Parts: sequence; structure tokens; C-alpha cells
Amino acid sequence: MKKIIEDFIPQGGKHCITNALKQVLSYYDYPISEAMIFGIASGLSFLYLNQSISPMINGRTKVFEFEEKLAKRLHITIKCKSGKDYTRIFNMTKKMIDENHPVLIYVDMPYLHYLGMNPNSHFGGHAVVLYGYDDETREFWVSDRDNHDFPIRVPTGKINQDYHLVHYDELERARCSSHRPFPASYKYLMFDFHDYQKIDKLTIKEAILETCETMLNPPAQLLGINGIWKFSKEILKWKQFSDYKLRTAGVTNYFQISHDGGTGGGIFRQLYGEFLIEASLIVNADILNSIGQQFIDVSHQWDLLADDLWQLSLDGDVRLLKKMSQSIQDIYMIEKNLYIRLQKTVHNL
Repeated sequence: MKKIIEDFIPQGGKHCITNALKQVLSYYDYPISEAMIFGIASGLSFLYLNQSISPMINGRTKVFEFEEKLAKRLHITIKCKSGKDYTRIFNMTKKMIDENHPVLIYVDMPYLHYLGMNPNSHFGGHAVVLYGYDDETREFWVSDRDNHDFPIRVPTGKINQDYHLVHYDELERARCSSHRPFPASYKYLMFDFHDYQKIDKLTIKEAILETCETMLNPPAQLLGINGIWKFSKEILKWKQFSDYKLRTAGVTNYFQISHDGGTGGGIFRQLYGEFLIEASLIVNADILNSIGQQFIDVSHQWDLLADDLWQLSLDGDVRLLKKMSQSIQDIYMIEKNLYIRLQKTVHNL
């Protein structure tokens, strides 16, 4: 049997989960931009995490914590399903497609051959959308971030396909992966839009204030602005790493910051700035537009740091570490002041 959801239109995007959600919402006639999805889900964050292979930073909230916040603020239901019986999950996936429901799933990226990733670069929080299958060829139609008008960079070059045909066995490996830090573990989402409510001023204020609070007053030193300061100190210790670990840290964190890694640019600060600019029109406050531009400005400083991290991955020059530490401290001060100003502004709206 073969089935393709004819009304589903694959779209390219900046970040995997916002793009996947954008496509699903658009399919059900609830079009929302990636930036707005990111902002009202209070997606902006910061984390510094020490791992044995390489330290890693991250600029957005946890997998599914993000989706739960989005559901709450849109007054919709998003259920995260999973299980250990892949046959059941496989059949459920096909059944949803048969009933014209695109399926948003989570996958471990190295198992998708078209991404051309190092087999040890595990990330099981990558979101894609399934919208067709063919039992004869044993393939699924997969919509990822790339599209004919939206090329993305992967380790092997650039890809810009409207969809990818992925063999059943390949997708099973990607879906069943239990590798940390974000095991895919068969997870997929189901949606109910019956109580959907349009985004209003109150929703936007609530989302922004939550982001400011979690960035300014995080529960741990490795989170929020504390995490940025910690990063500025920890990066100096990287000089103790082996050459391999040092270069790995460089390339790993380059992709955590750069738009090449699906952040939208500047470790999600570009995307958040775009959200504030769009939100300024809804709440009728030009000051949010101005602050949004400043987030975009700081995203460019993060991108310059990413360039140094890329260089570190190429030549392992430890002299770059001191320069990067100072750059991160500068970003820390800018971001701290930005959240304080944004919090005060929104309280007064």
C-alpha cells in the first residue's frame, strides 16, 4: 500500500521543532511563524553542560518542555506518545497518515543518512514530519528543515530537498535510539486543536516574563545568564583537553550556536529577536521592536564566537580560548541588561 497526504506542503525552516510545528499548524489552518512559536513557548534559554566527549552549550529549553508551553498558550492539546513495541508504533504511524494526519516524530540525527553526520554525534531531539509511506519500496516521506528554497548546511555539504525518502529500517533505528542527552525513544506527537485560541497581548506578556525570569534567576549555575558566565570561565579550562577533545568541543559548540546547526542564528537569539519584533505589532509597543533588534545584534556577537569555535576545531589553537572567554563575558553583560530591560518594559505594558 502507498499513501501520501496530498494537502500537506513541506516547508523549510530555521529550527527543527519550530519548523515541524509550523508545518503541522499550517496544515490544520493555524499558520504561525517559527519566531512566534519559539517566543510564546518561552523557548530561549542557556545551558552549559560538561560531557565526557565534549562540553556542550544549548540555547533553548528542554525537549517537550517547549511543546508543553506552546500547547498551554495556544489552548491546544499536544500529547507525547512513545512505547517499546515498534511494530505497534509503526502501524500507528501508518494509520495516522492513512487518516490524513501528518506525524511529528523525534529521531536521532546520525541514523538519517541524508544528514551525513558523524555516527557518534547523537541528538535524539531532532523533530521531523512524516506525511507519506510506500510499502512496496519500504520508505517514508520525511519533511526536515531543508527545502528547495531553503538549503541547509550539513557536514557533507548543503541539502535542499522538499522531502527525503527514508527506508523503514533506517527510520526505525533513528526513532528507537536511546542515546543521550536526548533519547528519541520512539516519541511522536498527537494534536487536538478544538480549543485553539489566537495569540493575544496577555499570552505574549506571560511568555516574555517567563523567559526573563528563567534567564535572570535560574535554579542552577549552569543555566541562564549564570550559565553564560560559567561558560566564559570553563572555556579557559579547555586548554587541558587532548587535541581531539579540544577540536570536538570547537565543532560541537559551533553547531550549537550557528544557524548551520538549526538555531536560526546566534544560539536562538536571532529567532527571539524576530519574535519580539513580531510581538510588538500585536501588543502595539514599538519598544519591543527596539529590544528585538538588540537581540538580533547580540546574536551576531554569538555568531562571531561561533566562527572562533569553528577555527578551534580546525587548528586546535588554545590561544583562541582567552579571546573567546572575553567575548562571552561581554555577551553576558549585554544579555543581563537586555533581560532586565525587557522584564521592566513588559511589566509596564
